[in-house]
Amino acid sequence: MKHLTECPERKSLNDDIHARPYLELNPPQQISYLALLVNREERLREAGHLAALCEHFGIPAPIMDGKDIFVDFGTFRLKMEVHAEYTHYKVIRQAPLQDPFADPPIVSVPEAWLQGLPGKVLVGIHVAILDESNSALNLDPEYLPHYFEGNRLIGGKIAGGNGTAVSDFLLHEDGFSRLLIIDHQFAPGQSGRSLQRLLEIETYRMLALLGLPKAKAIMPELPEADHQLVKLTASLDEDDGRSDETLLDELTRLAATIENKVSATYARFNATRNYASLVTIRLEQLRESKIEGIPSFTEFLERRLNPAISTCNSVDHWLHQLAHRISNVNQLLLTRIDVRRKQQNQEILESLNRRAKIQLRLQQAIEGLSVMAITYTAVSLLGVFLGGFKAIGLHINSELVMAIFIPVIGYFVYSGVVKLHKTIEQEDHE
Repeated sequence: MKHLTECPERKSLNDDIHARPYLELNPPQQISYLALLVNREERLREAGHLAALCEHFGIPAPIMDGKDIFVDFGTFRLKMEVHAEYTHYKVIRQAPLQDPFADPPIVSVPEAWLQGLPGKVLVGIHVAILDESNSALNLDPEYLPHYFEGNRLIGGKIAGGNGTAVSDFLLHEDGFSRLLIIDHQFAPGQSGRSLQRLLEIETYRMLALLGLPKAKAIMPELPEADHQLVKLTASLDEDDGRSDETLLDELTRLAATIENKVSATYARFNATRNYASLVTIRLEQLRESKIEGIPSFTEFLERRLNPAISTCNSVDHWLHQLAHRISNVNQLLLTRIDVRRKQQNQEILESLNRRAKIQLRLQQAIEGLSVMAITYTAVSLLGVFLGGFKAIGLHINSELVMAIFIPVIGYFVYSGVVKLHKTIEQEDHE
């Protein structure tokens, strides 16, 4: 291979498949999970913030050269993963033998460091992974709600029946929800994969729902915009006294409003669809089977998530349809305005043509009079000239000579005018 030319991206593309490996978790384990939405500025602060935590515990800071970072602090472990629009943190340690949610691992992290985390919290979950053979805890299905403050549970058997996962999908007093995973007979690494899928389901669910507030805010405005477009469309067919320019101005303002909403929601609604599809994929990978008496993750999430996604899709479709219809009406209106302007221009050209013909006839009449005037003047001058001969005693019949020269002079004057016309026309063509 050393003699072959490699694609520059080969190594990074090959290594990408190994990014974000699953955690190796052996029960009992506790995990505190945080997912934070971050912007560009906040992302630039993440490396320094993690380095500050390492400095606090007196260990070297990791090199931030990948999408996932793992640091062992002794009493707990921290896994940080960087995604497109969020970053998540997992704080991991061995679970106590008492209540699995009484002392979550997040308390091992300095509170000041947590308060300074870059970003805004979107998801917070306390997770406990327990072995069903643990005699110190009561894992009887009827007792499980006790760990969730008596709330109704959602869950099922996962990983082909090798484990059980339950949650109440509620935020408790500390701002975290709870997830309990019971290991019946997980294969090596299966508990980490199952945990990752369950956390991704909740994270992607919340990311998908970010589009819902935008959809709800826009939805009340769409019927009015639709009604306004219907009125403008009707005005094209009915003469209501408004000019085409007025209609075009109103249509342009409506188009600007709709296009602004399309631009403001396009990325979010597109992300909503993508995250919703990821939720579906992760639910399938969970290989869940139902536990009698409680709703499964798939049943619960599809019943709650699908209507929200449908609302976002409906608003997005309505916006794009409005934009398309406005474009059609705008094209019709512009076509009508263009046709009318062409008709007006044609009328103006015909008027100018009539005026040009009148001016040409007047010019020809003036030129004819000019030929006569020049001829008259020339003959008069000839008469004056012939009168001079009489003064020196030569007898010339000046009236006869003038009469003879009238057509000759008229001919030459006319020929001069014709030649002048030809010269001007030639110059215009050039």
